[in-house]
Amino acid sequence: MLDPPATLRAVVPLWVDILLLVAMAAALVRAARLERRVRDLANRLQARERGSHFLGESPEPAQILEHAHRAASEILPVTTFDLYRVDSAQRIHEVWTLKGPSSAERRPTLDPSHPYLGESIDARALLKFAATETDRSFAPLELLPGAPATQRLHLPLYTGDDLIAYLVLVSTETIDERRKSEIRALLAPLTASLHASRNWQIAVTDELSGLSSRRYFETRLAEEWARHRRYESPVAVALFDLDHFKRINDTFGHAGGDLSIRKFGELLRKAVRASDFACRYGGEEFAVLFPETTARSALAVAERVRRAIDRETFVQDGRAFHVTVSAGIADTTELAEDERHQLLFRADQALYFAKDEGRNRVRLWTERRRSPRPRKKPGA
Repeated sequence: MLDPPATLRAVVPLWVDILLLVAMAAALVRAARLERRVRDLANRLQARERGSHFLGESPEPAQILEHAHRAASEILPVTTFDLYRVDSAQRIHEVWTLKGPSSAERRPTLDPSHPYLGESIDARALLKFAATETDRSFAPLELLPGAPATQRLHLPLYTGDDLIAYLVLVSTETIDERRKSEIRALLAPLTASLHASRNWQIAVTDELSGLSSRRYFETRLAEEWARHRRYESPVAVALFDLDHFKRINDTFGHAGGDLSIRKFGELLRKAVRASDFACRYGGEEFAVLFPETTARSALAVAERVRRAIDRETFVQDGRAFHVTVSAGIADTTELAEDERHQLLFRADQALYFAKDEGRNRVRLWTERRRSPRPRKKPGA
């Protein structure tokens, strides 16, 4: 009696054996591909989890959005990444769009001249892109299960019922259910980070001028000083002081002084570059930090600020008046490693050179200048 294997071999044709071998090989290939996809997905999720921690730790919108764009680009080919940040009054106060010399180097960049800046959000119009999850919780409608596939996403970002930002994503490929679920997972840390950044900015911002506080300025100065010592890159500082400020308060009251400070803060924000850092240093004094910039280069920006306020007309209680500003500039040239305090001291000395020489001018610090007359009282 023949054994079963021998019987099968006698009955089953050779081509069946070949088909079985091909099927087994195909199954092994599919298993290997599946294992590779699972491994790649795990690596992406781990990287995204690490990125989520980074998003939560960074208060800087540029860093938050750069990482968010990189994570979104891992999910789908992103061609548009437009984010509109909304302040507590529900107005658009920042717009970030993709810029860069090539698609590989593009990153979200602040657009200071976007036409939507300052616009109020239309809550009713926005509701068509949001879904109510609870009485005080909203989510992007286009990311909910069952929403049709698309190549453009309109994503309002809410913390509860508080709108934080509005994100528009456009892809060259269809954004299907799987990709939508990954995008939604990304939005949670992004929204939390932008919310934390907004709260942090409120905490470190001077309410009257809209500029940063002195304490945060000193923190940033310490960071830029450390970068200067490490890479030998120049750093410049400009100190501004509104001329005859006490006279403005005496003539037009504190409302006139507040108007001067508020308007100068607006002019300063428009005049300085995105890489520069401006603050209200105290009273009617302001400071600007210029990373990787020499005093000569900072001089052009300070002159632009001085000319801008000199051309401005202020009106308080129906009475017009003008405000001028003096400024002093210094940089890290010939400063030792432990002489960070000298940077502000030299800028302050240059400011009083400007005051001593007649006000409404900008001066660079130099040892060749004669010493200024004794310092006058604030507001002089």
